[in-house]
Amino acid sequence: MPVMIGLVENECLKILRRKRFRVILVVLAALLCVVVFAQNRQQQNQRRDHPERDWRAQVEKRTGDLEKQMNQRRSIPEQWKRWMRYESGRLRYYLSKNINPNELTGPMFTRAFAGVGSVLLIPLLIAVFGADLVSSEFAEGTVTLLLTRPVARWKVLLSKVVAMILFTTLTLLAAFLLAWGISGVAFGWSGWEAPILTGFRLGGASPAAVLDLSGVRIVPLWQDTFAAWGLAWFSALAVGSITLLLSVVFRSAAAAMGTMMATLVGGTILSRVASDWDGAKWFFVTNLPLPDYYAGMPTPFEGMTLTFSALVLLAWALSALTAAFLLFTRRDVTA
Repeated sequence: MPVMIGLVENECLKILRRKRFRVILVVLAALLCVVVFAQNRQQQNQRRDHPERDWRAQVEKRTGDLEKQMNQRRSIPEQWKRWMRYESGRLRYYLSKNINPNELTGPMFTRAFAGVGSVLLIPLLIAVFGADLVSSEFAEGTVTLLLTRPVARWKVLLSKVVAMILFTTLTLLAAFLLAWGISGVAFGWSGWEAPILTGFRLGGASPAAVLDLSGVRIVPLWQDTFAAWGLAWFSALAVGSITLLLSVVFRSAAAAMGTMMATLVGGTILSRVASDWDGAKWFFVTNLPLPDYYAGMPTPFEGMTLTFSALVLLAWALSALTAAFLLFTRRDVTA
């Protein structure tokens, strides 16, 4: 155990010495500042242009616009039609319960960022520091010294896995705190006890599917946020595991990072433009938005559920880690 603790501590110090984690925090804070500023400006413009309109009138107009678009435009992709039907039904249910779905507070923004960030932003940030966990050893010429120490190779790689889990957790924790802290300046930090409606489901995969309200329940915002960020953390760990495998395969951190980023961006595009190909639902990128699936957002492919996506990500992560250990323990470092 003392040997493993020392190895993990060494890996954590390496990550901090390369400064990539600090760059991630700076980038995350800068992006959140821009997004919060944009949303605050949009909110101010709406209040200036329509000072007399209450929230119910705004929601009713939004619902009517969605239903009008569904009825008039036949060229809308089926995936968008399903989302529009889900959104219009969800908004009408909020109206029936007299709950404002557009109320914007710091906690509300923090909850929403869990879903938005897990699609692409957070996985990209995880790829930045995860891509050089092993490949940097080749770039710095320390791999021979590392693997000739009197420590089993699997322990060396296990320490890198533990470091990846620790810094992935720190990244998600930092994202949560930054989202709440920055948005709180503009919208207020309180409101964690606000009621949230969750459990919406779209019955069936057709564009004409009816919104299923049987599982809808009211929960406090803090509980919904905790579940959403927990699922975002699970998705991020899957990305970190796959990135670690690429770091073992490639001797260049740039190659590992570039491959992972291209996979994330390409997979996101694939799920949008290839909605007729069922095979894409087994791709790990398609299953990353677990917070959105938990909230009831329509999945891009038939047969996908929150449980299905979580199991697919778990299978990808375990397979990636298994392959990484096999390659790392058998690699000829002198080649």
